[in-house]
Amino acid sequence: MTILILTAHYGEGHVQTAQTLADTFIEKGVQNVHVCDLYGEAYPAIHSFAQTLLKKSFSRLGAPLYKAFYYGTDKLSAKGLSYFYQHLGKKRLIELFQSYRPDIIITTFPMHAGAYLRSRPAFNIPTYTVITDYCAHPLWTHPLIEQYYVASQQVKNTLTSFGVNENRIGVTGIPIRKGFSHPPDRSSETFKKFSLDHTKKTVVIAGGGLGLLPDVDEIYKGLNTRSIQIVLVTGRNSELKNQLSDVYKSYENIKILGYVDNILELMSVTDCLVTKPGAITLTEAASLNIPVILVNPNPGQETENARFFASKGAAVIALKAESITPYISSILSDEVLRQQFSKGYQSIYKRGAAMKIADDILERNVHLRQQKGAN
Repeated sequence: MTILILTAHYGEGHVQTAQTLADTFIEKGVQNVHVCDLYGEAYPAIHSFAQTLLKKSFSRLGAPLYKAFYYGTDKLSAKGLSYFYQHLGKKRLIELFQSYRPDIIITTFPMHAGAYLRSRPAFNIPTYTVITDYCAHPLWTHPLIEQYYVASQQVKNTLTSFGVNENRIGVTGIPIRKGFSHPPDRSSETFKKFSLDHTKKTVVIAGGGLGLLPDVDEIYKGLNTRSIQIVLVTGRNSELKNQLSDVYKSYENIKILGYVDNILELMSVTDCLVTKPGAITLTEAASLNIPVILVNPNPGQETENARFFASKGAAVIALKAESITPYISSILSDEVLRQQFSKGYQSIYKRGAAMKIADDILERNVHLRQQKGAN
């Protein structure tokens, strides 16, 4: 059996979900699993330009434009959007079909070339879609998608409002890396790996390229820093890491980290996470019961993710920098508030999503083969 997982590098979450699913299928004994960035391979020059536009969409000028696109197209016909979208990457996908001859296609990004090609006998391969946010947009839908896997009943309801049959939607949760099901102990040894003090509360501020970190000085001064340590995670932005290392070199309780390979270990010692509302990060935080402060969500998926978590009591939204410090203080000092977060997470987080999705897809594939044989 061969499985082709199609994704896109427009945000880490889509790719991370694709890789998590690939690892899960391999664990279940499927030997041939391929993860492909369809649009990156189909349109390399345009892809690079689109990446730049994506980064600009986080700016003050870009955010209103993205908001107009996201909520404007949300009101368009899902059928009309699918008709346009189904041709993107089609030529490259046919090449991938010929190279890998997949039995199953899975998408973790809105792309419909695979579903569209099902109408051709030579490419009649079942296509499954894993939606990687706590919201859904009509761009995710196509009449020939075999099954959708979503984060919540709310997302399922949204898809049915777009005309998707409810029997074709599974509420499985969002797949996250296997390690988050079995996190490491909150031990002094784990603290030492990051040069942290296990006797202090740890606040992690992640998302260096997204405008969070410049406000750290104000946050630091507003906290009781004798009992709190702050970890700044700049990701792959090495320039920002160097800049912040210079600025905060005299601050005893501020640690600067770049890209963190063992993010699970860091999150296992985190008492409060300040970040942007990406669905994967939120799901990982939910799995570990980490209280989250979501800073100034961008329009579209981020805003909808933030609203969903806040509505469940599983996050607080800080639209202004000056509200971050009071939120941190409340979370670290108020046990009742922390219990509220935990209760909210219990209503959201679904353990074992990747395995549930893999099992369902493999079972459906057996039934589809039997139906073909009967015909």
